[in-house]
Amino acid sequence: MTAPAHVAASITAGLADGLVAAGVRRLFGMPGGGPNLEMIGAAAARGLPFTLAHGETAACVMAAAFGQLTGTPGVALVTRGPGLTSAVNGLAQATLDRAPLLLISDRVPAGQRRRVGHQRVDQLAVTAPVTRWNGVLGHTDPGATVAAAAALALGPPAGAVHLDYDPGEPGDRPPVPPRPLPPDPGAMEQALALARGRSRPIVLIGAGAAAHATALRRVLDGSGVPTLTTYQAAGTVDTRCAEFGGLFTNSAAEHPLLAAADLIIGVGLDGVEPMPGPWEQSAPTVLLHAEELDPGYYDGALPVPGPLADQLAALLAATVPVWPAGGAARHRQRLLDALRVDPGFGPVTLADALCRRLPDTQVTVDAGAHMLAVMPFCEPTGPHRLLISNGLATMGYAVPAAIGAALAGAALGRAGERVLCLVGDGGLGMTLAELETLARLALPVTVVVFDDAALSLIGVKQGPGQGGDAAVRFGP
Repeated sequence: MTAPAHVAASITAGLADGLVAAGVRRLFGMPGGGPNLEMIGAAAARGLPFTLAHGETAACVMAAAFGQLTGTPGVALVTRGPGLTSAVNGLAQATLDRAPLLLISDRVPAGQRRRVGHQRVDQLAVTAPVTRWNGVLGHTDPGATVAAAAALALGPPAGAVHLDYDPGEPGDRPPVPPRPLPPDPGAMEQALALARGRSRPIVLIGAGAAAHATALRRVLDGSGVPTLTTYQAAGTVDTRCAEFGGLFTNSAAEHPLLAAADLIIGVGLDGVEPMPGPWEQSAPTVLLHAEELDPGYYDGALPVPGPLADQLAALLAATVPVWPAGGAARHRQRLLDALRVDPGFGPVTLADALCRRLPDTQVTVDAGAHMLAVMPFCEPTGPHRLLISNGLATMGYAVPAAIGAALAGAALGRAGERVLCLVGDGGLGMTLAELETLARLALPVTVVVFDDAALSLIGVKQGPGQGGDAAVRFGP
């Protein structure tokens, strides 16, 4: 059976009220007919504008970036069937990159599923692996359901949540978001025992530390302890301070610092960002975390839950650092100098010039070979001033993220502030239509394309008998 029109209208009104109650400020999406349009209309009547995208994953990326920068739940609306399945990569990006996203889809209602096969897929089964939670938005208290789902998307940890709209069903209620983890005195005592008397501690900052940037800067600035950040944590610490040694990716670049350390302290670090190689550090490793953590990547590490800045301060106070003054900054400078050895015009020269010319600009970076040239030169002044997909590491991220970032700037009172979008030709090809979105909205976004007509990172890995140029090269 189809739900009566007044029931559907009541649910739609409740949905819009729930979005307002949750602090949502804008919707993104690519609607189908009927319920999607009614949702957009109800939201608009309550002062929530809608941004039309050219693809569902792009809409999800826009929404997640907007939410990450405004501190609110990002919301995307899509239609049933192909709309929902096309959004899956956007859901995975939000979940693995720890960005707040609520996706609302319509579906073939339960009362019609016996006879309607058109566009009918098990949408909850599709999104379950790439969301923190999913369930049905039905006729029982829809406003409370939407508000709870939006709160869950904010975390901790932030991620994607999916509501499947069915007016004929009572619906599901999302779980309460987990609270920040309480301290574990026993684990902290073990960590202090490891730290006492250590002379070469090093700190690795991960994406989970971004919300604690102000307090962490007070602990680290002037400490003399080398500090590295993951891609997504860039800007959490002051990139101009003597302690900043550059990026942590678990690669050869940071090996000299890590090999010299006698204690490694991870702050807000998890296994989603580093490259998937072995953890070969011999120094004892402590992982300070305020959110859920799977420590498996860091073999033998000691997880210590609780308040990040306070526990980091206590651990560093137990050490007696004797690192050479300015050693971390010199390490980073040597890496930059090594990249600058070729004076010709190329991706490194361009990345260096852009970062020097626009030192305090909101930046979005796509996955691809250009990323390796860009990231070492970026010096974001605060958390999330540089947006990149590193947990999922998906191409096709930078352009829609730049749209979300520009709209977030306007929402935060910085309309007209420039956003710099750095993308390869492969990633641009996946989101080329969103250039029309940029033009239609007249957003202050500069798109810089690193075009080598190839999947360069894949080409580097390619061996004999693996398809040759046909597998990795485009036309000019």
